[in-house]
Amino acid sequence: MLHVLCLKNRRQPGLIILSAIIAAAASCPAQIGIWTSAAELAKIPMSGPAWEAVLLGASQNCSNPDVVNQDDDTNVYVLAAAIVYARTDDERYKNKVVAACDKLVAKGNPGGLTLAWGRETGAYAMAADLVGYRTPAFETWLRNMAEVYKDEEKRTLIKTFKTRANNWGSHAFGSLCAIYRYLGDKTALAAIRDYWIKGVTGPNPGFKFGKDLSWHVNEDDLRLFNPKGATKKGANIDGVIPDDMRRGGSFQTPPGYTNYAWGFMQGQIMAARILERAGLPIWAAGDSALYRAAWCLQIRFEKQYGNWAARGDDEWMMPFLDKAYGTKWSGQQKNLWKHGKNAGWGYVTLSK
Repeated sequence: MLHVLCLKNRRQPGLIILSAIIAAAASCPAQIGIWTSAAELAKIPMSGPAWEAVLLGASQNCSNPDVVNQDDDTNVYVLAAAIVYARTDDERYKNKVVAACDKLVAKGNPGGLTLAWGRETGAYAMAADLVGYRTPAFETWLRNMAEVYKDEEKRTLIKTFKTRANNWGSHAFGSLCAIYRYLGDKTALAAIRDYWIKGVTGPNPGFKFGKDLSWHVNEDDLRLFNPKGATKKGANIDGVIPDDMRRGGSFQTPPGYTNYAWGFMQGQIMAARILERAGLPIWAAGDSALYRAAWCLQIRFEKQYGNWAARGDDEWMMPFLDKAYGTKWSGQQKNLWKHGKNAGWGYVTLSK
């Protein structure tokens, strides 16, 4: 089976991706399923810590889905239920997904803020896809969540993605990818991908950054990630996420700690997997910007300053990064088979 880079060759930590791999990444074939598929899951044993984690998630209460509460885990529990249903064909788990989606439709415009919408909404689209739930009402609700409903700050989810260069926009990116893939809107999906790539490679298509630009290597060329080889005052800031690193303070060495950078990465990894499966990969974009950002936090900052590696609900990204880049970071983590704020369940990465 062809994976992220469409080749069995994998990037080893610290090495440069071969140009042939980068070229091949642009032509990955689309796969069935937004997050995974029943056919892929059928190849994975129903045993071990990854299965136990997703099964435990699927057993949680899913009766009160809430896309207004940015810390609500119902979304990822519903996704877990969908994964377990697709693997076992146990209708009890499908029923949990259907009931949750129906309740969201009945609520209509949820109110609140788009940060919560970005964190919460995409998992429901992925779960619905996996169990085969599709109604005109749910499709309309998803479209409205993406483009019509406005939050308390008068922003739609798509506007948040296009303007917020931090974790807000990143989570919006992840959910929008899930929504547009579910709706089969290839034009909209390609458009947000292209917008993101411009934000990575420049020139900036319209992202608005905070006033403190000190983490950018070039304040006249603002990007979502600092470019390859970026240095400032002798410090290596390659892969730094400027608009979320400023949450720990202005540029300095050692940097002031902030978890916002990993929060930003959650939306990015979700979007990257969805786009890969849609045949629109971004893993190699911007000199493998996602790899460089993860390496910066997980390896370089961790070794230089300590306490920067992913922990808690950020650990779910490790199996997905390992799958994409051939890294071996999963072995460093304790909670890697669990979930994050928006997605997770590394069990789905174990299909060969």
